[in-house]
Order: sequence, then structure tokens, then C-alpha cells
Amino acid sequence: MTAPLDQPGGGQPRAIVGGVRLWAGGAATTLVVALIALVGVLLSRVVGVPGLAGDETGTLATALLASYAVMWAGTTLLLTGGLHLLLLFVRRPLQRFAWVASALVLLAVGAPFTAVTSQAAALAAALINLVAGGVAWVLLLRVGRGAVQDSRRRFLAPPAGGNAARADASASQTGARRPRR
Repeated sequence: MTAPLDQPGGGQPRAIVGGVRLWAGGAATTLVVALIALVGVLLSRVVGVPGLAGDETGTLATALLASYAVMWAGTTLLLTGGLHLLLLFVRRPLQRFAWVASALVLLAVGAPFTAVTSQAAALAAALINLVAGGVAWVLLLRVGRGAVQDSRRRFLAPPAGGNAARADASASQTGARRPRR
């Protein structure tokens, strides 16, 4: 990372990562994704997919229900941590995060078909994984974009006095040039 333009040794502007903003957005994304997983499992139960949210007797497996939501919540927090590391240490971090997250979503979609369950349960789990992973991917990309600031905005001095700013505004509106000092 290089120093800001207006400081000694300034070259290219460096990006400043707002960690609080990133993790707050990651926590909100975690809640959304966990709720999507929970609703997806409940909807599969309503539709009548056996083995995903209960057994054939009709009892609801709350441990399975909670574990699926907690699994997606933990995965989203891990993705947030990975995004934070990429934002700090890698060039073009959002593009790299998009590639990693899309690969993980594809793995999550394919994983239910490797288990010994019914085809309907595997398809329902793959659909839930696709929706939850896709939402996590898109929301975390937006959160990551919002958490990065350009250092020039933060370190450059504000315009001098209100009169100079008004003179610049009126000169630009009339098309006239402001005289040099």
C-alpha cells in the first residue's frame, strides 16, 4: 500500500477499509442468509420433501432446522472475514472475492447430491444452497464496495472558506474563469 497523494512519498491513492462498516454489513447479511435457509427448510417441509426437515412420521426435526441456519450463518461470517482479508491485502479484491464466492456456491449446490438421501431432498437442499449462497455473495459484494474509501477523500484539505467555494460555483455557472492568485 502506498501513502496518500498529499503526504510525503505519495504515489497512488490507497484504499481505506472501514472495518466496522464491513462487519456490520456482514452481520446483517448473516441474519438474512440464516433466515433464508430457515425459510427454505420450512418451505420444503410444507411442500412435503421427506428427510430435509423431519422424518416420515411428521415430526419436525428442530435440531436439523437450526443446524442448517447456523451452518449458513457461520459460512457467511467466514466469507465476511475472507472479504476483509482480501480488501486489506490483495489487488482487485472484489473481483477475487466474486470468483471465490461463486466457486463456493457451486460446491454448496453440488454437495447435497453426494449424500445418500432422496432425490427430492437433494434437489431441495441444492436449491436452498443456491439461493442462500447467491444472496450472501451479492450482499457481501455490495458491503465490500461500501466499506472501501479512497484515501484522497479523507486526507485532502477541504476548500478554503465559503467565499472561494461560492466564487468557484458562480464562475462555473456563468462560464467565466476565476482569476489566478
